[in-house]
Amino acid sequence: MSEPLETWTDAAIGETRQALVRDGRPIALRITRESDNGRRARWGEIYCARVREIDRRRRGVFLDLGLRDQHGFLPLGDDGRVRLRRERMNLHEGQGVIVSVTREAARAKNPVLELQEVGHDGQSPHLIARDDSDEDLLLAKPGDTATRAKLDAAIEDALVRTAPIPGGGALTIEPTAALVAIDVDAGGRAGVGDPERFALDLNIAAAQEAARQVRLRGLGGLIAIDFVSLRAKSHQKQLEDAVRAAFEDDPWSVQFGGLSRFGVFDLARAQLQTPLHEQLHDVDGRLSVETVALMALRAIEREGRAQAGRQIACTVAPEVKAWLDAAEIEWRAALSNRIGMRWSLDSAPGPRDRIDARAL
Repeated sequence: MSEPLETWTDAAIGETRQALVRDGRPIALRITRESDNGRRARWGEIYCARVREIDRRRRGVFLDLGLRDQHGFLPLGDDGRVRLRRERMNLHEGQGVIVSVTREAARAKNPVLELQEVGHDGQSPHLIARDDSDEDLLLAKPGDTATRAKLDAAIEDALVRTAPIPGGGALTIEPTAALVAIDVDAGGRAGVGDPERFALDLNIAAAQEAARQVRLRGLGGLIAIDFVSLRAKSHQKQLEDAVRAAFEDDPWSVQFGGLSRFGVFDLARAQLQTPLHEQLHDVDGRLSVETVALMALRAIEREGRAQAGRQIACTVAPEVKAWLDAAEIEWRAALSNRIGMRWSLDSAPGPRDRIDARAL
């Protein structure tokens, strides 16, 4: 019987974060940002859209969703038509349609859509509805200090390159443009007398942790796990069964390959939502300016709660202050409502992720 699930939720200024937790360990993370409203499409949303371009060479239709940063992509079949439930039909430029988002933008690709209805005028493309889970996050309230700290730690752990394997050893997780590569390393894991048994136990534990990490980080596409080599065919079969069992409860579709003679197991996981690292990082792998800016707002709020009545001064990198000054989100009023008008923001040269929030 599976362990009961709980959630950690925190509606901070500019973003709401939620972790799905089993037996005290996060297994999935969701983040919604205020700045995404009107800019980016999220999984499960429904739009009234307009056909912008039909590109038969790329076998797709590009749709105007009324968003600033993204157009939607509706796949074409081999016959050059789109699917509407059990029917196939032609579209034309300027036509109005109703579509749902089946896959968010990832790896610089457009969000993928599914046709729901036709017969609309296509004027003023706009969002019609969100997925129920996103609607719930809109109603979320600020978390307490402990919840916020647990979410901070869970997200930090989900962004690092190396993850520990329970019992010893580590996974190295490398998302690339082509695939996600996961390497299994025994590290300082305590051994037993039988090297083959040691390798099997390590690999089974690694398979379970890899499944958790993949879901936690929102990774998809082709995934290759490089296990420690096993000689016995029976042990190889046990490992393959363990990988399948580890991904059994995954809510996204997973297709399994097999264990190669080099000890690599390949699988493909549906990529429905933007991976966590793409959501929070720039293309150079650093935390994005927005991510650091929202961290700074949480730091100011944390100090304000801890130091009642005292002025809070926060110093950040110039590019982070510039993002906040540009007021991409209405953070000033929100911050003042939470801790009062007793904060100041300044900048100083230094690393992007340096935040100094202190009571005066």
